[in-house]
Amino acid sequence: MEVNNIGKQQLLTGLKQGENNKNNQPGNSFGDILKSSLHKVNNLQHQADQAGEDLALGKADNVHQVMASAQKAKLSLDLASSVTNKAVEAYKEVMRIQV
Repeated sequence: MEVNNIGKQQLLTGLKQGENNKNNQPGNSFGDILKSSLHKVNNLQHQADQAGEDLALGKADNVHQVMASAQKAKLSLDLASSVTNKAVEAYKEVMRIQV
């Protein structure tokens, strides 16, 4: 199997095509998806905090719901951290590539 190097011109052409696609399809960029996902994680954290506060104040009777919302928030935060770490590793790997 033969692996060809990517030249500078091919890389620049690919970047320009990516910019053109970004202008044609607003809301579908990686940054928008990431921002939306982080907002969802933040909302889950707030919901878990509110549920815990309601339980402590006696406003909520269902401990199961409070624990489920706390676990959901923890899992979403763990997933967001893992995705962030993978993205940083990928960025570092791309920076190591010599053109």
